[in-house]
Amino acid sequence: MLKLKCWQKHPQEEIFASFDWWNKDFILHQITAERCDYIESRINKALAPQAIQQQQILEIGCGGGLICEQLAGRGAEMVGLDVSEEALAAARIHAQKSGIGHNLYYQHGYAESLPYADGSFSAIVCFDVLEHVHDLNATIKEIARVLAPGGVFVFDTINRTLIARAVLIWFGEHVPFVFPDIVPGLHNYSDFIKPIELQALINLHKLQVHELTGFMPRGLADGHLKMGPGWFKGISYVGYATKDNAQ
Repeated sequence: MLKLKCWQKHPQEEIFASFDWWNKDFILHQITAERCDYIESRINKALAPQAIQQQQILEIGCGGGLICEQLAGRGAEMVGLDVSEEALAAARIHAQKSGIGHNLYYQHGYAESLPYADGSFSAIVCFDVLEHVHDLNATIKEIARVLAPGGVFVFDTINRTLIARAVLIWFGEHVPFVFPDIVPGLHNYSDFIKPIELQALINLHKLQVHELTGFMPRGLADGHLKMGPGWFKGISYVGYATKDNAQ
């Protein structure tokens, strides 16, 4: 018999404050390496081969630090920003246990009002965040402001489609053995973003989009779902944009 989750929505702030970030059974944990493969490849493509090892990278919405730790392990100097003090505490504790705290700095802050000077970072990463911010336009404007001329912005988000709604909300929020980390209230369908909308907003703030592609299942390995770039953008998609050197 199919076991369903208790249908009780929780505020997103509450969900992120109590989230089990480093649970290896969670889909979010399982796809971190593939996401970071994409991030690293696009940073290197936009800047220079092996550029990730020479960059101070800002991750907006770092949560418990999964992407920050993975990229720090690849040689990047990471700055992680998040609105949740509880998530940041989990990130700091895990970084200390992992022995890579010297390459990481975590800070409380908001995507809509970044606490950094203009042109502070040559690379900015924003995954699992754009569909949660309170003001998407202000967020993209701030990203464009703190991104250095010639810098690269790598992102992902969820497409506003019926299939995304069905998979992530109707199904994902109710079936724990498939998506144990998707709890009722985690996503709001109205906050999902169509690729054409995001591209227009990024272009509005004078960043040039070089790629928008799906991030889709690539089969199973060791009992875990593997993800990677692909043609299907119906649920989630990734991309990157750059800032002109003249700005």
